[in-house]
Amino acid sequence: MLKADFHVHTFYSDCSNTKPNDLVKVALSKGYDILGVVDHNKIKGGILTKKIAGSKVLIIPGEEIKTDYGDIIIFLSDGKYNRDLIDICERARDLNHFIIVPHPFDFLRIRTSLRNNIKKIESFIDAIEVFNSRIVINWFNNMAADYAKRKKVPRIAGSDAHFLEEIGNTRVYLNCEKNIDSVFNFIRKNKVRIEGKRCSLYSHFKTNFILPLEKKLR
Repeated sequence: MLKADFHVHTFYSDCSNTKPNDLVKVALSKGYDILGVVDHNKIKGGILTKKIAGSKVLIIPGEEIKTDYGDIIIFLSDGKYNRDLIDICERARDLNHFIIVPHPFDFLRIRTSLRNNIKKIESFIDAIEVFNSRIVINWFNNMAADYAKRKKVPRIAGSDAHFLEEIGNTRVYLNCEKNIDSVFNFIRKNKVRIEGKRCSLYSHFKTNFILPLEKKLR
């Protein structure tokens, strides 16, 4: 049984200070086999982390793209996507990239949650994030889980970790081989097992106040 976290950031995201080499070390220490590294509108973090990890941890690189309607995760992104939601999904389908909708019903993320706009791309979705550790009100996670069940969309989960101490908040278990094709195929079967806890409020405070101050003082 493989243990995964499909939503992790590095310092290539402005809201994170996690170094790729530290990310690999912590992931190994906590028994992770798979990490999805998806920085905001950048693919460098995933590519570098994959190079550092080698075969020790399967790194699935991608990016969390901000569109006019909300965020969408594209695994295996080549970094050449625009910001149009429909264009992104159509291109991802053509290139056989993997489409995930993160934190879709987190109404506190006014500019980054797809919310009602998820209907625009229902036919494209490969998986929906039914648990995100950074969601403050768990009801929003429950809404995503209910949607996935109702629409029969495969489930996935992620810590959305911005800092090393958040690694371990979410665990997705997969009974498959440790390669990208096998992982994607298993997710599509909708048989993953998910465990998780929400991050502390301090993590949000660190993101919004401490990290910006640290970067300003550098």
